[in-house]
Amino acid sequence: MKKAMGIKTKAAITAIFFMGILTAAIGVIGYKLYHDSVTESYVTYADTVLEYAYRATLKYSFGDMIAGRDMPAGYEELREELNAIKDSSDIEYLYAVYFDDLEDIHSLHYAINAKSRAELSAGAPLSEIYSYMGKPCEEGGFEDDTLLILQQAVKSAKRGNGTLEGYSDAYGHMLNGYRVIYDSADHAVGLICVEIDINRINVGVHRYVRTVIVIGAVFTAFVLVIYMLNTQQYLIDPLVRIAESSDAFVKKMQRHADPEELVYEDVPIRTEGELRLLAGNVKSMADGVASYMTNLKAATSERERIGTELSLAARIQENMLPNVFPAFPERPEFDIYAVMDPAKEVGGDFYDFFLIDESHLALAIADVSGKGVPAALFMMISKILVQNAAMAALSPAEVLRAVNNQICANNREEMFITVWFGILDTATGKITAANAGHEYPALMTSGGAFELLKDRHGFVIGGMEDIRYRDYELSLTPGSKLFLYTDGVPEATNAENELFGTDRMLRALNEQPSAPPEKILKNVRSAVDGFVKDAEQFDDLTMLCVEYKGPDLSAG
Repeated sequence: MKKAMGIKTKAAITAIFFMGILTAAIGVIGYKLYHDSVTESYVTYADTVLEYAYRATLKYSFGDMIAGRDMPAGYEELREELNAIKDSSDIEYLYAVYFDDLEDIHSLHYAINAKSRAELSAGAPLSEIYSYMGKPCEEGGFEDDTLLILQQAVKSAKRGNGTLEGYSDAYGHMLNGYRVIYDSADHAVGLICVEIDINRINVGVHRYVRTVIVIGAVFTAFVLVIYMLNTQQYLIDPLVRIAESSDAFVKKMQRHADPEELVYEDVPIRTEGELRLLAGNVKSMADGVASYMTNLKAATSERERIGTELSLAARIQENMLPNVFPAFPERPEFDIYAVMDPAKEVGGDFYDFFLIDESHLALAIADVSGKGVPAALFMMISKILVQNAAMAALSPAEVLRAVNNQICANNREEMFITVWFGILDTATGKITAANAGHEYPALMTSGGAFELLKDRHGFVIGGMEDIRYRDYELSLTPGSKLFLYTDGVPEATNAENELFGTDRMLRALNEQPSAPPEKILKNVRSAVDGFVKDAEQFDDLTMLCVEYKGPDLSAG
């Protein structure tokens, strides 16, 4: 059989996964914020340079030159000023263009361009360096999308600066700032443009992202080590020791060891809290089972002693179930009551409820196949396994799956158990639950009536390994109640062999739906007794009712 992944490995994988997500999120968010900030700064810079260049075109009436396709004496003076602007700026290109035919986006021509002193000192002829009025723009120098934007700016006589990002085979990715040029008649005739290489922006952004990722990875590794050390010491190691001790005890039982050998090795827990409570409960349960087995062996010689031992077993079983009510008098968020009446001296049903932490209450009800001592033993082991899994902070579906795999590993008698298991969030009223072949629960919303909740059933526990169960959610409002039961309630039979049924059960529940949980259960039991009368009880009868009263407003 394939070895299951241990809790230590799962904790490490989970921590690495979520810390990795956190690091990635920091990198993505940092990249977005930094990229937007850098891009905005370059846009602002391009606008500033563009403003100086535009003022120079106004000074020399450059719009009239473009309109007349003319290069008077002021044309070269304008170029000198534009050259000075480009030389003192950190940009790639500064130029002016116009559409020879405004309806044809491919009729774009240069009106003028500027070069820095470094570009002019390259030694090439000015005719190759400069673009003069009327020179057609290079084929492929602008994308059609860029040309359409520029064309629309001229057509609409756009006022103010514009910005776009474009790509061309000749110049690559560029951030383009542009502004429409007007002639003396206020007609839009061309555009003055400034271009900045986007690759320059990306280099800075990528350097920043790499720095963030390195710092985030180092921080993640540090936090992960601290987290794993603390988790290992205060959670994983204690849970592993409890699991090993309980597993060793269960294996002794499964190989039918003598009762004298059924000794549970106590697990010392150094910290206060739920783990110490869990360790104590598991030891108490194991000691109870060992005590029961020892007494049962001693009682096999006589019928009278068998009866005595069975009575003791019933008390042990009863003591294993929460039976002190009110169960949580200090908790105003909920009220709970439960009963279990076995058909024989000991039963195969069980209910359970316990606090996983300060705001999560575990609820369980189950029905083991068969009756009597075998069912009781199976019930006790199942209860321990359910509680162990629940205290490991698993979801209800994961609890059922873990218990199912543990039981299936050594289930030679092929017994099975139906289980409904849920976790109530006492702060919100939300119940997360999963059902392994158990009876439908009955739900009463605040001010309403009890109705069957036909939830989705999974396969019974102990029937097949690696069964997956599904969680579902219920939302309780203050005053809502949840009623759980075993099939001993609807299948209670009278002398005429007639079943009590769920319809009679719902009528009994709704006799006083606003009553406390204890009264609710008494009403149902009274209705069952009145129906079956003197007929023999053939099945265990177990019920649990919880009322959600709302969050504890005095807390915090």
